[in-house]
Amino acid sequence: MSKRRVLYVGDGGGEAVEDRFAEAGAEGRTAATAAEALDRLSSEAIDGVVASTPLPDTDGINLLKRVRASHPNLPFVLFPTEGSEALASEAIGAGVTDYVSGSDGDRDRLVERVLDAIEPVPDRRAERVVDLVRTVQSALVRARTAEDIDEQVCAAIVETKPYAFAWIGEYDGSDGQVTPRASAGFEAGYLESIDVTADGSRTSRGPTGRAVESRAIETVQDISTAPEYEPWRAEALERSYRSSAAIPLHHDDTLYGVLNVYADRTGAFDPKERALLADLGETIGHAYHRVRMQELYESQYRQLFEEAPVMVALTRDTDDGPTIEDCNRQFAAKLGWSREEFRGCPLTDVYTEEATRKLLDGDGYERALAGEFVTTERTLRTRNGDRLETLLQATPRRNTDGDVVGTNALFVDLTERKRAEEVIDQAEAMEASIDGIGIIDKTGEFVYANRAHADIYGYDGPEAFVGNTWRMLYEADEIERFDDEVMPALRAGEEWRGEATGVRADGSTFPQDLSLTPLSDGGYICVVRDITERKQYERRLEGQRDNLEILNQVVRHDIRNDLQVVVGYATVLREFVDDEGREHLERVIASGRDAVEITKTAADVAEVMLSATTETKAVGLRYALTDRIDEVAETHANAILTTEGTIPDVEVPADDMLGSVFKNLLTNAVVHNDGPVREVTVSVTVDDDTATVRVADNGPGIPDARKDAIFEDGEKGLDSEGTGLGLYLVETLVDRYGGDVWVEDNEPTGAVFVVELPVVG
Repeated sequence: MSKRRVLYVGDGGGEAVEDRFAEAGAEGRTAATAAEALDRLSSEAIDGVVASTPLPDTDGINLLKRVRASHPNLPFVLFPTEGSEALASEAIGAGVTDYVSGSDGDRDRLVERVLDAIEPVPDRRAERVVDLVRTVQSALVRARTAEDIDEQVCAAIVETKPYAFAWIGEYDGSDGQVTPRASAGFEAGYLESIDVTADGSRTSRGPTGRAVESRAIETVQDISTAPEYEPWRAEALERSYRSSAAIPLHHDDTLYGVLNVYADRTGAFDPKERALLADLGETIGHAYHRVRMQELYESQYRQLFEEAPVMVALTRDTDDGPTIEDCNRQFAAKLGWSREEFRGCPLTDVYTEEATRKLLDGDGYERALAGEFVTTERTLRTRNGDRLETLLQATPRRNTDGDVVGTNALFVDLTERKRAEEVIDQAEAMEASIDGIGIIDKTGEFVYANRAHADIYGYDGPEAFVGNTWRMLYEADEIERFDDEVMPALRAGEEWRGEATGVRADGSTFPQDLSLTPLSDGGYICVVRDITERKQYERRLEGQRDNLEILNQVVRHDIRNDLQVVVGYATVLREFVDDEGREHLERVIASGRDAVEITKTAADVAEVMLSATTETKAVGLRYALTDRIDEVAETHANAILTTEGTIPDVEVPADDMLGSVFKNLLTNAVVHNDGPVREVTVSVTVDDDTATVRVADNGPGIPDARKDAIFEDGEKGLDSEGTGLGLYLVETLVDRYGGDVWVEDNEPTGAVFVVELPVVG
């Protein structure tokens, strides 16, 4: 194909123009005046004309009209020294092929425009757009943020002829505004001077507003004449923008912005170019979608990393081994340092010596770097020097280029793992529990119930509860009590435990123990136990208690009074009984007095059994013991009671019946002593936090075979083998006080009863 001939018409600069056309592969011709140009057109084969204005003998518009009269299809480009909107409109009206405003410095751009105007092959534009698409696609692959996409797309577009300017706008659906967020090319304050909307108003009728509405490419091929471009025409023509395209950047139903492209010539967007730009818009929209998903995943990953209940550290491989690059809150909190202190710290600083040796020997770390999913145990050191046993899971950590740079190290505190195992065991135990267990959501409906829950309420299975309200299980008065008293406590995050009356499937009621524990999501766990049998047992015990109280009154008052009367009359009879009957009378008096003492002991036993509380207080040991020694010595004048050493002035946990312990032991030592002289010795020692009282007698002693049963050990009944009510009462009271009592042999003969009690304070 022969070189294209271009005629440049203008005063001066012709040689420079010829050189530029020659460099572009065309032949340049020059004419200083319009008359000379017309002569050359009539005598030479010219493929295109470019004329400056004004000319020495006329202006460019007049020359254009004269050329059109004789050469209607010849490409003609007007290149005024100083352009204006009026001049551009007049040139377009006269049939100019292209209009390029500028000066001598714009002649490189002029050559390109002229060659475009005279190029007979229409695919030349399409080839440039295809190159643009390739360039943009390459840039999108490397883009990591939406800002990267904005900048690289705009920059690539303005590097492609004939595009002079590009910007990307953000559409706000709440007010219809389209706000610029990125741009490139010759702008000179254009974006600050215009207002673009997509709200149905006058400023929404341009290509940008239409593209927002249609989600399709919209163009204006001639800015100077298009009526819809009137709001922005003056500003656009001043900057030599001659045509415009708006390409929606969307993916599926999401609009990520509008790409606006400006060309410095009219008719720049033919159908093929529009189709390629529309495809490019979809490609860019998909890139935004990819980045948004990536940011979402990264945000979720970061949140998971930050809030993970396990310890996570990100390491970087260095010549000195793995270094902590970052860690989550749990890692820092468990080990006692701040995250800032950990950054740049060698991982071995938190490893024990043994764990460090395994690490440096390649046990796990090298395998993780090689791509293996490593699971092993590691012992870490806390800031306080404590050992923390963990389960380590490590995977390779890669950079954005896919190169391995370190590891993702996840440490599970084995204490937490054991706790998790316990939770699993508890969950399994829920199904096997004899208690009814249900989980109720914040609306008051069951989402779970175990088998026992159904059995307790008399339903066929747990499915009878799921989706139904807890109110089905209670009568109106109980529901009202729950609403007034229980639910406010649960909403405040407090547990509630108490008794209630439930309703079975058959309508019968039953007493229950109920435990309600609130959950973080507004629901709660309920645990129910049928206490029908317990209530029946409590009623039986209450009846037995009442009967025992009556018996106690009879023993304490009626029987004791009658026995005291018998002893009194028997004593009077001493004056009327002869020597032959006196022995029998004395035996009656002694037995009567023993019976009176038995009634007193029985009353004490009954009082202990009837006592509703087992609370103790600090009681002085010296007073309780010496007072009972004096009392027993006065009652049994034929016995010798002595103390060995001084009784310490200490306090022990007891109550008002502590004296009964010592009275019964002293009385037992005297009454069951058959020696010629009944001797009882009392001693007290205090060692550390314990006071030990020893009551020793010189009686016959207690056989080894009976020592284990003398306090009814293992039987606790009044009919068990033993020495009577007194020692039963002693063992019961000492056990209540948190002490111990036992019997030993005395030397050379007799028994020693030992009482051991804790000391208060």
